Amino acid sequence: MEIQVLENERDTLRIALPKGEETILIPLVEALQAEEKVLEARYYVGHPFLDRPTLYLKTKGEKPQATLKRVLKDLADNYGDALTEFDKKAEKVKG
Repeated sequence: MEIQVLENERDTLRIALPKGEETILIPLVEALQAEEKVLEARYYVGHPFLDRPTLYLKTKGEKPQATLKRVLKDLADNYGDALTEFDKKAEKVKG
């Protein structure tokens, strides 16, 4: 996935994702908004043919890059756990 950094300041970060990758933004923004040090987290989809989806993140007391990395890791762990659980249940159904 090619991510483009559009803005990288002390307490703000704005990145653009490739077109068609906007589905990750909903759970990502929800997880970011649940973080204590996040002041603002939102996304823009824009025009489906002309604009790339973007994520805007503003934090207080922590670099936004660190917050984003932590939340992405947590989401990956959660979805990985769900996949493992599904695989276990799917094996029982097969047999």
